[in-house]
Amino acid sequence: MPINKVEFEKGSRETGVLLLEFFRSNARVAYNPEELVKVLASMDRNLSTEEVERILLSLEYGGAVESKMIAGVPYYRYRKVLGFMPTRKPR
Repeated sequence: MPINKVEFEKGSRETGVLLLEFFRSNARVAYNPEELVKVLASMDRNLSTEEVERILLSLEYGGAVESKMIAGVPYYRYRKVLGFMPTRKPR
């Protein structure tokens, strides 16, 4: 059964979307999974570190975030997409 816009907006958002919005608003900072568990807990999403890592891998695979291992700890940050530049036609 279809729902209207107001009902759609009332629904809870997916955790991956919440994380992506958090990364966008904090684009200059990288976070490790344990820190992100605390961030999500403050948004009333209680997830384990393994669940958060699974979501982060999905976001990384999709190109939304990038990761780097620093001192044996994985850190994740927002990956800015600069846009699409079509190739030129050869002359």
